[in-house]
Parts: sequence; C-alpha cells; structure tokens
Amino acid sequence: MPAPDARTSLAGGGPGPDGEQAAPSAPPPAAAPRPAAFPQLEGFALHERLGQGGMGEVYRATRLADARPVAVKVLSESLAVVPDYVRRFDREAAAMAQLDHPGIVRLLSRGRSGPHCWIEMELIDGVSLRTHAFQVRPSARALARLLAQVTHALAYAHARSVVHRDLKPDNVLVLRDGRTKVLDFGLAGLHAEGAEALTQSNVAMGTANYMAPEQRKDARRADHRADLYSFGVMAYELLTGELPVGRFQPVSRLVPGLDRAWDALIDRCLEQDPAARPHSALELAHALDSLAGVAPPLELAPRTRRRARRSRVWSWLGIGSGIALVLAIAGLRVAHDHARLQPFAAASLATARAEGRIVIAPARTFRKQQRR
Repeated sequence: MPAPDARTSLAGGGPGPDGEQAAPSAPPPAAAPRPAAFPQLEGFALHERLGQGGMGEVYRATRLADARPVAVKVLSESLAVVPDYVRRFDREAAAMAQLDHPGIVRLLSRGRSGPHCWIEMELIDGVSLRTHAFQVRPSARALARLLAQVTHALAYAHARSVVHRDLKPDNVLVLRDGRTKVLDFGLAGLHAEGAEALTQSNVAMGTANYMAPEQRKDARRADHRADLYSFGVMAYELLTGELPVGRFQPVSRLVPGLDRAWDALIDRCLEQDPAARPHSALELAHALDSLAGVAPPLELAPRTRRRARRSRVWSWLGIGSGIALVLAIAGLRVAHDHARLQPFAAASLATARAEGRIVIAPARTFRKQQRR
C-alpha cells in the first residue's frame, strides 16, 4: 500500500489516492498548422512570402538564370481557374509593362508555370509608407517631399492612361535613401481614349476607405481623378492619424502649427464632384514641392464645377454670338457707307453736266451693208 504522501499518476484517469475517480487529463496541444508549400515556378526559387493581396501572393525569389533577387507575384490557385480573374491578372501585367518610372515598381517579365500565373518584378528593399510614418514620424515638410514623389509617379501613369484605383499608404514603399515606389497596380484600369473599358462590371474595386464616391457607384466611370481623391484620404490620414469620414475637421486644426495650405490641398482632393478636384496629379506635385520648401509658393488652379458637356455648349454659343456681332457691325458699316455715297454721286453728276464735261450722244443703228 502506498504511503499517504505517495503521488499516483492521473494520466490514466484511474482512482486517486482517496479512491475517487480522477479528472481526465487535458488533451495534448494541437500541432501548429504547416505552412502552405510555395508554388513551383519554372526558372525561379521562392524563398519567403512577402505579402498577400486580393488576387495573389508576393514572394521573395531568385531568378535561376542569373541569380538575381526578384519579387514574384503569383495568382492564387482558386482564382487561376476563373477566366475573368486571369484576364484581370493579365491586364495588371499589361498596365505595368507601360510604366518605366523611378517612382513605380518595374515589371521584369510575366508568364505561366502549370496552373500558376506569375509576374516578375524588381525587388524593393523598403517599408510601406504607413510603417515609415509610424516609425519615423516625419515632419510635415518631410512628408510633403515623400508625397510629392508619389504624385509625380501618378502623373506619369495618368499620362499613359493608367489609373491605379487602389492608392493607399500600404501600396507605397519608402526606400532607405528616402525615395518612394508605388506598387500594386492589380486594380489598375486602362482608359485610353476610344478603348474599351477594362472593368466589365459595375463592381467597385479598391479599398473602401480610400475609394472615390464615383468609384463606389460605377467603377467603369472612375478616371484619374479617383486617384486624386484616394491621395487626399492618404495625406489626411498620414498627417492626423485619422480617416476623413463624414464632416471632418481641417488638418490644420488637428495638427498644431501646420501650414494652412495643406487644408486647401486636401479639401480639393476630397471634393465629391470630380470636376472640383485638382486638374492633375502634376498640379498636386507642384503644390507639394512648395509645401516641402523646394519650390516657391503655389496655389492650386480655381475649381471647375461645370460639367464638360455643358461647358462646351456655352463655349459654342459664345463663339456663335461673337461671330453674329461681328457680321452685324460689318453690315451696318457697309449700309452707312452706301448711304453716304448716293448724294455725293448725284451732286457730282449734276456738276459735270453743268460744266459740259459729259456729252450724251444719240444712239446709232448700224446695219449690215448688203452686197450688190
């Protein structure tokens, strides 16, 4: 018989030292789920998952042909079997292929390996603008320098009919030397004049908090001005730590000592009417260069609230009225000159007759002589 202080194992659930049924033992901890295996892509060795987006995952990889470090974006397998998503993925590559700018992540190649569709991009050693703002806490001038780079990149893309559609702090990388790179054109749409809109449905694409009102209603009608709205949300958030929801306060009230020029810039970007926003990303870039102290002060161009079609109608009416006015003045001038010439001509004729300078001879009738 065991001593009173002897300890008996309870693992089996048998009776304890007092003869009572022991409580069942706790189940062993569940094994941690094994991470999903990396996709096998011909010509690449994948090492690390860098991030995951709405359409796929991004990996740090090595290109085997020349051992170059690259980033590879792979469309998820569940979406790779859906033709519409594959077309969107291919359009992303087509949009990126047009862009060769130091402020935009560069596309190196694209292809398919078995069931996987992939895009090879340059590998960027940096952090997101959101992380940079949280860790570094840049001054307003330093933030203006970063955002000016972003708007220069947007202006370049817009000039080539490429709209980002999902601009936010997470889609901007800040490098160690202070340069920025805009990435993730996965929701970009091509809006070349006369070309078919690439978004075939009215489903809004993008991150809701940063989406322009017209983009929420009809994604096909959203143009480069939707990116300017998203930029305004991003700038407001980076300055204040809040999103401009509802009746938001000007940034200068939330950030003591902030230049009030920020208020005008952000308020214009966040206009509900796209026509009232800044005319272009390049205009924003110049205004931000001024806020960064690297350019003279610059005010944004006045708002344009009238719709383009209505403006064209009034323009044509104005041109027609001007032409009619010119023709009326010319007609009055001709009539006035004609009225002055008539009495002058009559007086001249009378004077000439009195002086005998005009002789009116009787008319002669000439007949053809007949041959005899």
